[in-house]
Amino acid sequence: MGWITRRIAGYITFAIVTGVLSFVAITGGYLTGPPSLATTCGIVILGTAFLVSLGVTSSMKRKDLVRKAWEENAQAWQAYYAGVDQAWRDHYARAYAPQPPPAAPPQTPPRRP
Repeated sequence: MGWITRRIAGYITFAIVTGVLSFVAITGGYLTGPPSLATTCGIVILGTAFLVSLGVTSSMKRKDLVRKAWEENAQAWQAYYAGVDQAWRDHYARAYAPQPPPAAPPQTPPRRP
């Protein structure tokens, strides 16, 4: 997920939380118009919506970073194991390859007494 997706999710979260809290405040009689920074209730509503949207986008970013780290780690381990596997194959190919018979030791002429 890119930053655009997180921004869109933040905007949607902010709008939903603001709408729900405004509805609750209007039905409870605490607010008579749209929420604004001129009233205490509006400050609470907008501040809460901002913090919730910030929490949502931060959580999305953290999960995205963790996912990317896992992918990079998996790729690194795959490359490592591919190298180790090739090294072991080379070792076994050299160690257990058919060997030519050992050469006969050079014959020395017998000594004369």
